[in-house]
Amino acid sequence: MTLAILCGAGFGVALLLLVLVLVPPRTDLAAAVGRWESQRQYKPTATAVEAAADLRARLGEYLVRELRQRGISMSKVRTDLELVGKTLEEHLTRKVLLAVFGLALPTLLNATLALAGLHMPWSIPALFGLCLAAVFFVLPDVAVAQEARARRDDLRRALSCYLDLVSMSLAGGRGIPEALPTAAQIGQGWAFELIAETISRARYAGTTPWEAFADLGTRIDLPELRDLGGALTLVADDGAKVRQSLTARAATQRRRQLAEAEGHAEKGDQSIGIAQVVLAIGFLLFLSYPAVINVLVL
Repeated sequence: MTLAILCGAGFGVALLLLVLVLVPPRTDLAAAVGRWESQRQYKPTATAVEAAADLRARLGEYLVRELRQRGISMSKVRTDLELVGKTLEEHLTRKVLLAVFGLALPTLLNATLALAGLHMPWSIPALFGLCLAAVFFVLPDVAVAQEARARRDDLRRALSCYLDLVSMSLAGGRGIPEALPTAAQIGQGWAFELIAETISRARYAGTTPWEAFADLGTRIDLPELRDLGGALTLVADDGAKVRQSLTARAATQRRRQLAEAEGHAEKGDQSIGIAQVVLAIGFLLFLSYPAVINVLVL
């Protein structure tokens, strides 16, 4: 009896499924629209990396806002960051995180030593933590300043080459609007890309390239670009005067770079001479040490 009931129930369920497949029920329009809306508005959950990046961005915005309210502009750091392609928010966030890491590092080391059985007064890691926090807080500024200094040197060399290329283009019969972007496209590297981008922005903004160069020199603190923009604005679109000015400024920059290179070479020679003197003194002390010791013993 039970087997017959189970067989009948199975046959009925199979028959019902067959009917649903052959004649599916009509879908409720409101339910279908609701499912579509829920799928359209679905947003995937943020990953841990995205959450950390969002937290760093919020911290940077908070730090910049607090500095602005207190009247701290950090103009020198802003110009260096403008040149290296970083934002002030990222820089401040990095400084704070490194300072926190430096503050906590000695404490973590002391806790590890305590677990190993080596006990140390907590005042010592606290003092070292403050020192490391101060050092790590300043390190990003030093790194950005060094990178900006190197980039300014590269941009000066690229600018002298660019002025020569523009002068040759003008001497070949090209006009100023054509010679400026063409010379920027000849060179390679980030410096020529920056010059080309500055010229393109000036064309779209409706300003002259010289004004764009002067504005760029002000933003990245490069006197050569400021002087170039100010001087060439006076000669306007006179091709002959522009070519003469560019040639003269390129020659001036090459002489300045040569003088700086000679100065660095002289400093290197002096450093080598001092190292040789120190090495000679150490060698003499090494030779005279046995004799001095024998005399003192006797």
